[in-house]
Amino acid sequence: MLKINRYKYSPAAVVFFTIIGIFILSLLLKSKIIDLISFPLKISSNWTSDIRALVAYKFIADENVRLNAQLAGAANDAIAFDELRQENERLKKLLSLKKESSFVTVAAEVIARDPNNWSTGVIIDKGQRQGIKAGNAVIASEGLSGRIVDVYSYTAKIMLLGDADSSVSAIIQRTREEGLISGTIAGAVQMRYLSKDSDVVIGDVIMTSGLTRNYPAGLPIGRVIEVKDDPQGLGKHCLVRPFVNLRTVEEVLVITGSKY
Repeated sequence: MLKINRYKYSPAAVVFFTIIGIFILSLLLKSKIIDLISFPLKISSNWTSDIRALVAYKFIADENVRLNAQLAGAANDAIAFDELRQENERLKKLLSLKKESSFVTVAAEVIARDPNNWSTGVIIDKGQRQGIKAGNAVIASEGLSGRIVDVYSYTAKIMLLGDADSSVSAIIQRTREEGLISGTIAGAVQMRYLSKDSDVVIGDVIMTSGLTRNYPAGLPIGRVIEVKDDPQGLGKHCLVRPFVNLRTVEEVLVITGSKY
């Protein structure tokens, strides 16, 4: 009769083979376990990245808005500063003219313009209460601007040199020849009634002659920019560019009398 031998394993051997079995099993299942664990980790990682990207975008957008607001504020400050600087320079020139002038003057600011032609008429913020009268000559720091035509208690209207109804006797500074400065329908300024053999040339300076009432002599008017013969051939006339920019004048002095 066949006899079967049964081997008995010690506890240490059982533990050893158990560990070996688990190790082999873990190697076989490693990739599956990693895939199982990495899937939710990838989802979590992508979600975290999206959140961070959204937070970063919001921060950048807010910072961009803040910086743009700062730039806009700085630009506005620069514009305001430049405006104040220009106004200060104009007022300094006007104050200097007022001190050096031999006339009694009233400083005024332009507050409105003729909507039809800005170079023909403006309204100032001084009037009868400040001693201004119709006919008073008006000057700016560069020269003659026009004259007062309408006066109210606290405002007055200036007819500028470019108005078609404006006229003032004048002379050519270099030759002392007399003529008449007047405006045109287009708002330009011209000198008329010059003789046929007049020596007037481009660049000549034109000044008031003092022959027109309320216009003192020697006020600078402008410079000749074009000389033409009259159509009838009886004389010459010339176009004059006023020293005062009639379209942008903002501060003026109204001559109300003489200091002497």
